[in-house]
Amino acid sequence: MDGEREAGTLTADELAALVGDSAERIAQLTASGVIIPDADGRYVPGDAHRVRVVDGFEAAGLPLDVLIRAQDAGLISIAYYDELHPPPGRPSERTFRAFLDALGSKGELVGASLGAMGIAAPDPTSRLTVEDEAFLTELATMMESAGEVDLMLRMLRQFGEATRRASVGALETYAELIERLGPEFAGVPSRAVYDRYFLPWARIARSVPGMAEWLTSKHLTRAIDAYSIEATEAMLADSGFVPRRPGGHPAVAFADLTGFTALAQERGDATAAAVALKLAELATDTAARHDGRVVKLLGDGVLMRFGSAAAAVGGSLDLLERLERTDLPAGHVGVAEGPIIARDGDVFGRTVNLASRISDVTPSGALYVPVATGEALADRFRVEAMGPATLQGVGTVELARISR
Repeated sequence: MDGEREAGTLTADELAALVGDSAERIAQLTASGVIIPDADGRYVPGDAHRVRVVDGFEAAGLPLDVLIRAQDAGLISIAYYDELHPPPGRPSERTFRAFLDALGSKGELVGASLGAMGIAAPDPTSRLTVEDEAFLTELATMMESAGEVDLMLRMLRQFGEATRRASVGALETYAELIERLGPEFAGVPSRAVYDRYFLPWARIARSVPGMAEWLTSKHLTRAIDAYSIEATEAMLADSGFVPRRPGGHPAVAFADLTGFTALAQERGDATAAAVALKLAELATDTAARHDGRVVKLLGDGVLMRFGSAAAAVGGSLDLLERLERTDLPAGHVGVAEGPIIARDGDVFGRTVNLASRISDVTPSGALYVPVATGEALADRFRVEAMGPATLQGVGTVELARISR
């Protein structure tokens, strides 16, 4: 680093490297008043975000002169655009290709990691930020030392997809805000509109990365503890130190809302979406109280995983009771226990399919299980044999209804 550089600002060449533009492009945007250097010809890091959004507008077919006229007319403004993003950092002094070459064999792991996380690999001649280089170097080093690269890439793919979905979902919420306010608030509105209506949302946008880190830490800690306890208990049981608990298999529960399709047709998609969101909130909270988790949402239903059939039944009965106290439709649940195949946060296998098919034939307000599971839980719940049922893709299964 040149010791004479002013801390916190960028030269024109550094700004160009940071956004992947030419020096001529930076000069053009400066002359147009899109970005304004200080008296020494230096730019603030936030100018990188302004350049990127203008480049994006032009790539979408909106000419620079149109953007400038709209800004002069007070319709839009990019003056505050950097307030929506974290600081971009300072560009490295080497190209992306030189960075990979310097890593040697670990360079290939960087490319694989970016792909797994859903991040497009930079152009070989572009430059990452110093912070990005440090992060990717540490990541590649950890992957190399840990071995089993395929498992590491699977984990990164899962985190990448989850983060992408969460980010898209956050912007969908923002889009709903715009719909409520009106079309004149869309895009990058004027500074006056931004200051009046969107400052709190800008603070939220800037806090999301920290929020994600905090949430990941909490969820990962809980998942590690749950796995450690479950795996240790199984090992001790196999070694004869403790007796194996009856019904030691995990269990899944499919909870569906009764009449959801008719509700959507009668009241519209917006109401249906709100109902599905409320179901998700109730299921997430209820499952967590029974040491379970929501695996995925299915529009009118939810798939939950628990450590045992007793926990799955207890949590599912709680969910049915909570649904009765809301304005949501009643629910019905199918529970099955047995071996489960887990991949990328989802679950598969015959046990999952069985629970789904049981839910299909369960009447509103009820919870059904295979009769053998019900008999094993008769000391905790009321169990009523319901006779055989023909389940699609499964065959005939003896079922039981479980209640408090």
